[in-house]
Order: sequence, then C-alpha cells, then structure tokens
Amino acid sequence: MIVKYYNCEFLSDIVLPQSSNTQGNIALNDFIPGSNFLGIVAKYYDKFDDSFKVFHSGDVCFGDGHIKIDDKLSYKVPLSYHRLKIGDGFYNRLHLNDNEGKNLREEQKQLKQLRNEFINEDLNSTILEYNYTQKSSYDKDLRRSKDEGMYGYSALKSGTNWIFKISYKDEKHIKQIENYLLGNQKLGKSKSSQYGNVNITKIDDIKQVDSFTPKDKLTYIYINSRVVLFEEDGTFTTIPTISNLGLSSGKILWDKTFIRTSSYTPYNYKRQTKEYTRVYINKGSVITIENTQDTIPSKMGAFLNEGFGDILVNPKFLEPKYPNLKKYEKEEGEKEAKNYDKSLILFLQAKEDKEQAKFEVASQVQNIYEKLIAPSKSQWGEIRSMASIFKDKDDLISKIDEYISKGVAKTQWEGKKELLFSEIRKSKDPMEFTKLLSMIIAKHTKGGNDGK
Repeated sequence: MIVKYYNCEFLSDIVLPQSSNTQGNIALNDFIPGSNFLGIVAKYYDKFDDSFKVFHSGDVCFGDGHIKIDDKLSYKVPLSYHRLKIGDGFYNRLHLNDNEGKNLREEQKQLKQLRNEFINEDLNSTILEYNYTQKSSYDKDLRRSKDEGMYGYSALKSGTNWIFKISYKDEKHIKQIENYLLGNQKLGKSKSSQYGNVNITKIDDIKQVDSFTPKDKLTYIYINSRVVLFEEDGTFTTIPTISNLGLSSGKILWDKTFIRTSSYTPYNYKRQTKEYTRVYINKGSVITIENTQDTIPSKMGAFLNEGFGDILVNPKFLEPKYPNLKKYEKEEGEKEAKNYDKSLILFLQAKEDKEQAKFEVASQVQNIYEKLIAPSKSQWGEIRSMASIFKDKDDLISKIDEYISKGVAKTQWEGKKELLFSEIRKSKDPMEFTKLLSMIIAKHTKGGNDGK
C-alpha cells in the first residue's frame, strides 16, 4: 500500500460526537474518525469510474486523525500505562512482575490507568480541551427562542492541527482523491452553524514511531485505531483470539493484555438510515501474544476503508518499564490559531488600549484633584466645556490660560495653573483627563465665582 499523510487544521471549533443521536449526554470523540474524511470525498461518489474499489473494497483506507504534538504524530496513551493515585510516578504494567505488583500493594500504592492522554514518540503528552457553547432552538411562529429548546455543543478547539493518513493500493486514485479532499472543507456536526471549517493540506514526510524487540518471545499489538472483530458465525465480538486477529500461531497472554471496548451505530447519509450497531476494541488497547510465528500485518479486522483496524507492532513507547510522560507545553510565542480575523484582533486590541488609557486617566485624576480644589465650581464647569470643544491639548491649554488669567480667577489660580497645565500635557488623553478632573473637583467645590 502507498501511504500518504495529510494535515487537517481546524479553522473553527469542531463537533465530533461518538453517536449520531441528537439528544442526551453524548460522548465526544478525541480523534477524527477516518469515516469523516471518507465522507468528504464520498460526496463526489458518482464522479469516480471505479467507485466500488475506492469506497468499499479496501483499496483505499482513510485513517483516523490524531492531534499533532510538537510537529509529530501522536498516539492514544497505551492502556498498559498507569500512574500512582497519590504521588508521582508512571508504570507500564506490561513489564511489572507479580513481586513488583505485590510490593506496590504492601506499600499501599494504588495505580490508576491512563485513558485520556495522547502521546508522541518522545512521550510528550496532552489532553484535548473543548469549548462549550449553549444554544437555543428558534420558534419561527413566535419569533423568539423556543420553550424548553435549550441545548449545547462541546467542540474541539479551533487552531489545532491534526494528522491523518490515507493508504492507497493503486497510485491512480491518489490524484483524484486529493482533488476532492484538499483545501477548505466541512467536518463534523452542525456544519451549517459556526462549526466545521477545516483546511486539509499534504504532508511531504512524517516519521512513524520506531519499534523495539521484546524479550521472552513476546509480541505487543498496539491498537492505533478502533478494531472490529468477528466470530466465526459473522457476529461482532470484542474478545480477540488468535484466529480472528488473522494469525495462525501464538497464545494471547491475558495478564499482559489491556483492552477497553465500545459500540456505536453509524448513520449512512447516502441511504438515509442507520446501520447495524458495531462493537469494537478501543484505540490504546494492547494485546500481548507469546510465541507467534506469523508476520503480523499493519491492519486487521473489518471496515478498514473507514479507518478501523490500524495497529502497530512493538512500538517503542511500549518498551519503558517506567515511562516518563511530560506534559507538552507550547513554546513561548507559538500561536494556538493561525487564522484569526485580523480586523477582530485589531478591534479588541484597540478596545483594551482604550480601557487601559481610561484607567490611567482616572488614576492621574485621583492623585492630583485635591491640590486643585480651590477654584470655583463655575470655573471648572467652563473648563470642562472647553475640553469638550478643543481637540488639541495646546489649544486647550491656551484657552484655559486666557480664561483664568483675568479678574478674580487670576488670584484663585496662583500656584495651581502651572500644575494643571503640566498634568494636561503629560496625560495620555488630555481632553478626557480635563473633563474628568473638572467633574470630580466640581463635586468637592462650592458654587459661586469666589469659590465660597
């Protein structure tokens, strides 16, 4: 198979529910199912001459999308990874023997399975974050929100980048699929609302995690996507056997096997109906096999064209006995999103600067007003009017100087005039400063031209 990798950048928040249900507490995916990418291309189903081969035969397999960590592929944390419930420390239970487990119990150290993290080959880890938005249904007849129509969406955050792969059996399909796949697309649920905008681009080269050679003739199968297995009679099963894994030899070691299972009912948009409920083994599960002589394939199970069945054999991150997981921190200056509306950023920045200037003007008034209280309320009222008319601080100072340098006012402003002019000149907003100062002092000053 020819494997090509792609980057999916979220231009908006994306809603990816595990279920096709629209009501209730719906669990969310922390990855992009490969069926979503298949669906993007399948809109052009009739434009393919060999549609069956592309979408049904397994000749083209649309892989799941995982979040990019430090520009590297990420993987769901293996279910064999555990951490101490109290205190620090990680353990890979694939490599803990009975005595070590007994010692932990005697020391009253309890282990908790890791389930939510994603890791890269360097064991940098992250847990996905979601934005929640509350919404209301609209009553068209009453032209208002519908009674008892409140609902909400939790969505994966905009600005994140995800990597997925597509495996091609025939090179001729690559260009045609990329023609319909690349560029700005819609993804997930509620695409007619503010959700669902993504941009898909090609990745020239990206490195898969290295493998290692386990001891004691063991083989570790890491489930990198959901895996659907069948009984011999064709019914779904979540219990792996040597046979339904597609192998002919070996023994499953259940004490070193860590599995979680789920189910869901897919909805076929083309047929406008739900399909049979599928049960599957979750990604992150680890199956340990002893003494197998088989060459284990990179895919197993069913529905491979939708991203199911992808596995890794003996990936390097299963080797350490005490994995040192590190929380992935973005470098300073690294942007969470690259496609924000620049006009919105400028607007918000200007608004923040304006609010900061108001605060500084208020602080300046607070620090100086008591030293300027003596002149009368009527004079301050006139000065406030001037500040509302003039737009240049020098013109304002000149007009105030002309006003307070005559008659009784001249005497009242002795020793205060230069202080006022100095404060106006150094203020970040001279007009607002003068108006606010006039209002504050007027509240603390008696009326009349003599200030008494």
